[in-house]
Amino acid sequence: MNLLWTILLGLINAVVVGVLVRRVITVGTGWVRNTVVSLVIGLSLWPITLQAFSILGITDHGAVPWVGLGFQAAMVFLLLYGWFIVVQMFVLLAIELVVPSGSFTTVARSASRLPTWYRRVRRLIQIQRILLKFGLGRYLRPRLPSLRLNRREIAKTTAEAFAAAGVTFVKLGQFIATRADMVPIEFVEEFSKLQSEVPPVPFAQLEPELVRAWGRPVDEVFAEFDTVPLAAASVAQVHRAVMFDGAEVVVKVQRPKLRRQVRADSDIVLTLAQQVERRAGWARKVGIVKLAAAFVDSLAAELDYRGEAAQTIALRRADIAHDDSLVRIPEVYTELSGPTVLVLERIEGVPLARAGTRLDRLSALARRDLAEQLFEIVARQVLTTGIFHADLHAGNIIIDGGGRAGLIDFGAVGRLDKRDRRDVAILLVAFEQQNSQAATSAVLDMLGAPVGVDVRELQRDVGQIMMQFQTAPGGYSALFSQLIEFFVDHGFAMPSTIATAFRAISTLEGSLKLLDPQLDLLDLVRAHGEGLLAETRSMSGAIEDAKLYAATTAPLFAEFPARVSRVVQHLEDGTLDIGTSGLGLDSIKELVRSLVDSLVQVVLSTALILGGVVMMAANFGPQLTSELKLFTYFGGWILLGGCTLAAIVLAPSLKNRSL
Repeated sequence: MNLLWTILLGLINAVVVGVLVRRVITVGTGWVRNTVVSLVIGLSLWPITLQAFSILGITDHGAVPWVGLGFQAAMVFLLLYGWFIVVQMFVLLAIELVVPSGSFTTVARSASRLPTWYRRVRRLIQIQRILLKFGLGRYLRPRLPSLRLNRREIAKTTAEAFAAAGVTFVKLGQFIATRADMVPIEFVEEFSKLQSEVPPVPFAQLEPELVRAWGRPVDEVFAEFDTVPLAAASVAQVHRAVMFDGAEVVVKVQRPKLRRQVRADSDIVLTLAQQVERRAGWARKVGIVKLAAAFVDSLAAELDYRGEAAQTIALRRADIAHDDSLVRIPEVYTELSGPTVLVLERIEGVPLARAGTRLDRLSALARRDLAEQLFEIVARQVLTTGIFHADLHAGNIIIDGGGRAGLIDFGAVGRLDKRDRRDVAILLVAFEQQNSQAATSAVLDMLGAPVGVDVRELQRDVGQIMMQFQTAPGGYSALFSQLIEFFVDHGFAMPSTIATAFRAISTLEGSLKLLDPQLDLLDLVRAHGEGLLAETRSMSGAIEDAKLYAATTAPLFAEFPARVSRVVQHLEDGTLDIGTSGLGLDSIKELVRSLVDSLVQVVLSTALILGGVVMMAANFGPQLTSELKLFTYFGGWILLGGCTLAAIVLAPSLKNRSL
């Protein structure tokens, strides 16, 4: 019967102690852990009390727990009860220190992700084996004394490893090739050669994606659909189709399960970038983590074909006035396009890279006209409209049998605001006219002036590049490569938009050379530059800009006298506050108050603990029991109060700690 009463009252005590502890401290008192600890404490309270009574010489306790206790037994029991509460608080805080709240929930949630983690780790190991296979491990060491001498070797080997690692890493290499503002030119040149040639996916695997995108079978959308693709790449493949009205189109459809693989590989790219940046100084200098993050964002955007459709429409509208142009931009069938499917007007022909036979049948004058129109369209895109095809290599230019050209693949599109367009135009014309002062002004306006730059010395350096450009072969591609390297070496922070525009013009020059080997881009700039520059600084546009500027600044001038008056008033009152609005006087007061309160609590708890220990150690005063003196008893209460206050002070420090 006594045992039954002990268990029953122990359970009741567990509830009481648990509630008290949750009210005193709020950290680490979750229901599960608090209930378990409370049960252990509650069920052990009476047996331990009986043992304490025996040690202290108390024998006048009743047969039923807590019933019939004498004065001495009740006093000792109350002290033990308080200590059990304090012990439970410290036990819970110790558990919180070792196993923070929510750990079990996190573990349970993480268990469901184990298959994904397994695939990711397996893929990471596969990528690391590829890197080691190509001997890249030696380049991840913290010190590379011969890095400059081996840069070309590193770039070539890395490009080969990326090609072996799959689509995401091929795209990463192609992306790096566009960032000549951040990476050495050797990497740009080697990564520009990366191509992802893969066998096509059987149409049976693509058809469900098409049906899902259109909500109906393929034969209800098109009168004809060629299941054999016209072209296949690592991301998508292109099929020819015929609409019911007879119009020929191309259907660009993304490979199945590609996004899942790209997401997993993107995480690996970020992980590898962090590892490399920690280990190698050259990676920290390049900012490889930032570069990897920009790549992940750009790849995610590239895999959504709605962006490419919008960009194609924007470029087509910008050039719609030139219906008689020799260069065509395809029409987009927006009603049939979506995130993974893009339907475009078909431009018949072969890529410029393989159009040698067709070009040979054209006269030199026809090839020259086509090259000039292509240059004029792209130059107008860059300098006038501000949206331009950023990757016009020879594979993205189609030549038909009549000597006309078509532009395809608008996944890589650049954008320049009005001010940058004007600066790029001035820079091109300034190089043609050998005007280093105008070129330097355009550079400073585009990129800003680095700290401590000597503008006159900078102008001399730009003039030297101009002189080399006039006498050395290589064209604008060599010029822009040299300019980018020059800007980086002089500490300019080059925006990616400007670097993309430079790369677009450089890439276009290589394609124009295939159309007309005798073509000189400098002559085209000389012939069309002034007209394009005039478009960027037209009088009507300047007037409109001035009106807009006046409209935005007029209120500031109108408010200026009132603002000066308020400043003077604050000076007279002695209430002028300069640069402290972000601090907040109330928040400072609250911070100081909380620090003082915490300090007082720490000092008070320390004093109580020391006082309690001293009183217990003194062991003097009247006898409360045969083995316990009164001062020792009160010392136990004082020590209990100090420990309770210490637990209250300690609990908040565990709440937001970083593990």
